[in-house]
Amino acid sequence: MTGTTSIIVAAKNGLALLQGMVAATMAMGLESVELVVIDGGSLDGTVPWLESLAPGGRSGALSWESRQDSGIAEAWNRGVARASGEWVIFLGADDRVVDAAAWDAAAVTRRELPESCGVAVFPVRIVSPSGAVLVEERPSSNSSERLWVHDSVPHQGAFQRRSLWAMHGSFDESFAIAADYEFLLRVQAAGVEIRACKGRPPVAMTFGGMSKRNPLANLSEFRRAQRMHGVQMPLLRRCRDWCFAVLRSATVAACGESLARSWADRARRLRGLPPVWGVP
Repeated sequence: MTGTTSIIVAAKNGLALLQGMVAATMAMGLESVELVVIDGGSLDGTVPWLESLAPGGRSGALSWESRQDSGIAEAWNRGVARASGEWVIFLGADDRVVDAAAWDAAAVTRRELPESCGVAVFPVRIVSPSGAVLVEERPSSNSSERLWVHDSVPHQGAFQRRSLWAMHGSFDESFAIAADYEFLLRVQAAGVEIRACKGRPPVAMTFGGMSKRNPLANLSEFRRAQRMHGVQMPLLRRCRDWCFAVLRSATVAACGESLARSWADRARRLRGLPPVWGVP
């Protein structure tokens, strides 16, 4: 549907978080928004709850399905296949739309973009699991170039035209963590514009996800995606990233994920000015 945005949410055994996310999104009364929930075969009551909201898998702006999958990439592929919006964005059950005004402003910006722009990257508000605002991160003015030489952009800030998957293929399901990064490298190599957009963050992203829980595995997948697309990383950058990944992994192993996340939250607050993605 032209002008519609599909919010794709992959979830598994996260009923409380999913209930909060769906309720908060629906309460905003966002126009031209479709909420697509892809459940990985949850056993915590998620399926009966979704069925009560949308019998048979679809009711109004809510669409859902549930079955076992191989991971986040397969779930996202199923979400794209089920979605009908012109644009799609991938959120977690612990992410939130900031407010209707910021969301609508982002929609106005996207309507003014040329067809050559397939990915619109917006600022993202980073919050702790308790909801405390840590920082607001914004994309650099040349996100497309930085994607090659640094890291990816958060999928919570990237609105992507749904037509990209028909033209450039699905997410590579061999990636457990970095499928979104590999996909961005792939479409950019095909000449798709990735544009940084200004304005208030439309989405609040909860800090700490799969990539933060296993930094070494995350780094390994990023490097594999870069090799696939001929991205050459400077040696010093590779060494620095590896050292940070080892340090983060050691902190989690020694102190536990909760304490390590608390320290990471504090470090983000101490950074002061909002960072630009890709800039150390």
